[in-house]
Order: sequence, then C-alpha cells, then structure tokens
Amino acid sequence: MRNRLESHERDPFIDALRVLAVLIVVVGHWATTTVIWVEGRISVENALSVIPESHVATWLLQVMPLLFFVGGFANARSLARHDGEYMAYIRTRLMRLLTPALAFMAAWLLVGIAAEALPLRDPRAVERAADLAALPFWFLGMYLIVVALAPLLWRLHLRFGWWMPALLIVGAATVDLLVHGFGYAAVGVASYAFVWLLPHQLGFFYADGRLDRVSGASAGALAGVGLLGLVVAVTVGGYPMSMVGVPGEDRWNTEPPSLPLVALTMWLVGLALLARPLIRSWAVHRQRLVDRLNGSVLTIYLWHVSALALGAAILFLLGIPRPDAGSAQWWTIRPLWIAAMVPLLALLVYGFQRFEVHPVPQLVARRSDHRVRLVAVATAVVSLALGIFGFGVSGFDRVATEHGETILVFSVNPLQNALHVAVGLGLLWVAYRSTWALPGAVAALMLYLALGAVGWSTGIGLLAMNPATAGLHVVVGSLGLGLLVAAVSIDRRQAERNSPSGSALT
Repeated sequence: MRNRLESHERDPFIDALRVLAVLIVVVGHWATTTVIWVEGRISVENALSVIPESHVATWLLQVMPLLFFVGGFANARSLARHDGEYMAYIRTRLMRLLTPALAFMAAWLLVGIAAEALPLRDPRAVERAADLAALPFWFLGMYLIVVALAPLLWRLHLRFGWWMPALLIVGAATVDLLVHGFGYAAVGVASYAFVWLLPHQLGFFYADGRLDRVSGASAGALAGVGLLGLVVAVTVGGYPMSMVGVPGEDRWNTEPPSLPLVALTMWLVGLALLARPLIRSWAVHRQRLVDRLNGSVLTIYLWHVSALALGAAILFLLGIPRPDAGSAQWWTIRPLWIAAMVPLLALLVYGFQRFEVHPVPQLVARRSDHRVRLVAVATAVVSLALGIFGFGVSGFDRVATEHGETILVFSVNPLQNALHVAVGLGLLWVAYRSTWALPGAVAALMLYLALGAVGWSTGIGLLAMNPATAGLHVVVGSLGLGLLVAAVSIDRRQAERNSPSGSALT
C-alpha cells in the first residue's frame, strides 16, 4: 500500500481525472444548451427538457462526484504539506480557489451593472448572459465549505476508516426517507453534506493508498453496484432519471441531493478506478498537455459558460440556423456549435489565466489570539461560500433588485452576495494581516446581526432579504459571536500558562 501523502510528485491519474471531468462538464453544458432569440427576447433552452431520452446520458455527464473525489485527494495532500496546521493550509487553499473566482466575479458584476446603467440597444441579452455565466459558481460555493472542513474530515477518516462512507450513505438514505416518505422537506438541506462529502471521503482513501487494494474486479463491482442502484432508483424508487436538474420537472435529484447521486458516485468512481491504468498511461504520454490544462483548469471551468453566451451571440449575428432541439438539423449542427465555442474559451482563458495561482505552502506565525483568528477564518469561509453560492443562484444581473432568486427558502440577489464576499475577504485580512483581529471579527459579526435584525423587522429591499434570509444572518452572527467569546476565553487562559516568548511558528 502506497501513501501518496508522502510523495512530492504529482499524481498523473488525479491530474488527468481532474482535466477529463472538467472537460466533460464543459462539453456537456455546450452540447445541451441552446440560446434562442425570438422577437428581441432571449431565452435558454436545455435539451434535457425537450429530449427525455437524453436523460440517461447524465449518468456519464454529471461528473461532479469525480471532482469531489479529486478534491478529497488534493485537500489531504495539501494538509500533509502544511503539517496539519490549519491556518497555513486554509490560506493556501483559499488563495488557489478565490483568486480566479474573484476576477471572474468582478468582470461579470461590471457587465451586470453596465447592462442596467447604460442605454444599451438590447440590455436583456447582456443581462441574460450575466445570469447564465454564473452557473459554475454553485459548485465552487459548496466546495469552499468542504475545503474548510477537510482537516476535521481527515481526522474522522483516520479514526473511522470505511465507517465514514457507510455513515454518509445511511445519512443520505435517512434524509430521503424523511423528505420523500414523510414530507419533511426542510430536512433535505442535510443531504448536501451527506451526498457530496461521500466522494470527497473516497478521495481520502486514494490519497492514503488504501484504494490501491482495489483490484480491477473490485472496481468493476463498485461500478456495477452503482449502476444497479441507479436503475433501481429510477424504475422502482420513482426518482427522476436525470442526474442534473431539468427545467420544467417538479422533482430534481440535485435539490436536495438524493440517493441516486450516491449510486452515481459509486458508478463513476468505480469506472474511474477501473480505467485508472488507461487514464494514467494517457497522462504520462500526454504530460505536457495534461500539465498545461491543469494549470488553467479552474479558469476553464469558470469561463466556459461565458464562452457559450459569447458564442451564441456571434452565431446569432452570423445567421446560423436555430432548429428545434432534438430535430435532425439540431443534431447535425451540434458539432459546429461546440467547435465554435472552443476558440472563444481559449481566448478567455488566455486573458484570465494569470489569475490562476498555485501558492507555495508557507508557515503561519501562531499568535496569542490564535483561536480568535480561527473563528475569523471560519466565519470568512461561511460568508464567502454564501456569497459565491448565492451568485450561482442569482447570476450577475439585476444587481440590487428587491425580488431576488430563491434557493430552498432563502432569497438572494447579487448585491447581497457581493456584501457576503466583501465581509469574507475583510475577515480573511483580519485573520492573517491585522493586529486587531478581535475588533474586526466582532464588527463583521455585528454587521450580520444588524442585517438580520433589520431584515426581519422591516426587510431590506435592495438586498432582497426575506425573513428566512434575515434569520440566517442572525444565526451566523450569533454563532460566530458565541465562538468568539469561547475563543477569547481559551486564548487568555493559554496566554496565562505561557511565557511572553512562548509563541512559535506553525
């Protein structure tokens, strides 16, 4: 058994799997999306809504479980490289994820604001593009939380081993029973953790070498069990066949995440392990290509929908036919449609790849208020995740609308999301740079409480805050302040036990 955490070399299988998964996401979105202009109005048609027979293709195209699997490996290795020190680990991981995301966010917010402020000939087209472009953000928002929890999840992995995936599966099944069997819809939010943490935990098993024990036959059996689970879920269990949300359908497997996604995880991870020799061989023989794509993989992911919007506008101006989805002509021009997006995405990647950083692990000085700074980082991650995930729901258009988009029971708009991101970035600065960590953290948490209190009593129109969203702000602010009080108490007791020269680098 090989422990890959001790190696400083890149893993060709993981690098290639990351690239292949992102490219599948890109091509899948390009292939299934049609942009339609009718009498000056722009709309987006998803082929999955028109071609029910295509739903089974999502069993191969919904590869987010593979990205979480790769993320589990990457987070475990990053934690090992930082000797398990949380502040150093989370700074490196956040820099890696946030730098390209913030550049993307700033660019599209400017576009959204311009569409509202300037007398454009066709502002709706620009607004729709700003709405569509935010699609990749939903994954990034969830993944930020997973990155922050990875050290705790790693300790649970070391202690409980295979019991952790088993418990996650049981948790997902229990939530599905409560939601679909007894009608407790609010419980469904727990499935976001149970379902998406499962492939992440499996990535830990690849990182520590335990999946090396999985033979080809075992990998095939895992894939087979997953495939059987998918078939049973959609034929006997009554779940939708599509593993992504299909506009127009009453029930989605992704909101909340449900048991078919657990089966999908086993199916896709089993397939990946079964194909590992071939994937690794391809990565070794195409190392320069794989390295180049890995160096810009997050930029590719973030900007591929923007390339779709830009390409659709150009094809419309060129008079390219827009046949009905599923027709013979539609299938015929699909390759042209996809090919037209490639140079546009390449141009966007060329322009924005400079923001994709790969920071070198660095030590972080342990200060006397270490736990206060940990609370600041934790609150920052929550605030950033709320903002980024919120953008994935609201898009970047209609920045300060009073009627935002709704996810579960929470209402969000771009201005509210931007405020969350700004608070999160401020808290990160407080945690790592400022000597005034405690006042800064208190100010940010009091802002959350104030927004919640005002939103609950009178509403805040420009932030599109409904009572549920206001309540969420109160909860975040209250929990943060409670943790801050505990952190101050522990830090002071620790300081009393240590001499003034007792601080050390970690």
